[in-house]
Amino acid sequence: MRRAGLALVATLLLVVSAAAQPGRDSATRADYRGTGVVLAILPPPSDLHVSRPVIVIEHEPIAGLMDERMSMPFIASSTTLFQGLTPGDRIAFGLKDTPGALLVIFVDRLSPTRR
Repeated sequence: MRRAGLALVATLLLVVSAAAQPGRDSATRADYRGTGVVLAILPPPSDLHVSRPVIVIEHEPIAGLMDERMSMPFIASSTTLFQGLTPGDRIAFGLKDTPGALLVIFVDRLSPTRR
């Protein structure tokens, strides 16, 4: 009985903690997800942005955002996202819709496709 009571208290604490920080998850969760191929990695400063890292991706359509396949630059949240990446790598990526830009918040390297 005591264990069940402790489990209930722990569960309630987790729920209250999550409710007290409603913006925390939404700030780190991608609004959109896509897949594509890295065309270029541009640490700052670059011709595309003076103070932020930029990644150029040839991407597939992005559900809820873009219906076409296209190549375009995206501002990245950090240069650490580029660690281990090289042009030509297939990736999955997450975008956060921020004022003025779609921000890449995660990049996962995918295994190459076989042709």
